Amino acid sequence: MTEIREKILNGIIAVFNKKGLKFTMDDVADELKISKKTIYKEFSSKEEMFETMADYVFDNIKKKEEEIFNSDEYTTEDKIRLLLAAMPESYKNINFQELHPLKEKYPQVYKKVQKRLETGWEPTMKLLEQGKAQGIIKQDADLKIVKIMMEASLERFFEKDVMKGSHKKYNDFLNEVVDILLTGIAAR
Repeated sequence: MTEIREKILNGIIAVFNKKGLKFTMDDVADELKISKKTIYKEFSSKEEMFETMADYVFDNIKKKEEEIFNSDEYTTEDKIRLLLAAMPESYKNINFQELHPLKEKYPQVYKKVQKRLETGWEPTMKLLEQGKAQGIIKQDADLKIVKIMMEASLERFFEKDVMKGSHKKYNDFLNEVVDILLTGIAAR
């Protein structure tokens, strides 16, 4: 990826946080102090921007997951928790609450997001299996169900306006889903 393309994508994130999906190319140009012509050299349309953005965000999340997976500083239990809630530090302020209209306005982009949510689980599943072998995860836990529950939760956040009105950020919701998934909701 070129430096200018990456700069534009980071500018899009900044503008998206302020305006949601309703931002314009002018907004991005103003944010970055560049011309719209420069943006249109890199992206032919807003839809192309969103498609590229989906890959950019997910690729960076996968890099973060790989970093966690390969780290020696965490226990297997810590790795499982961190991997399920992996989010690069620079994305923790992304206003994912504004993604709910994506399915209706940009169905192709939504399909890409959906596909990315459903793929790339191999390191996580390997780590969950390792957790089973170490007695951290119950032996009878069906890991396919864990994956389905995690995917469904994430997809629901993007699909509906479920986070609207809450003062929590997407990352807070994500961590709560992981906590419930790993420890349940029963008071102990």
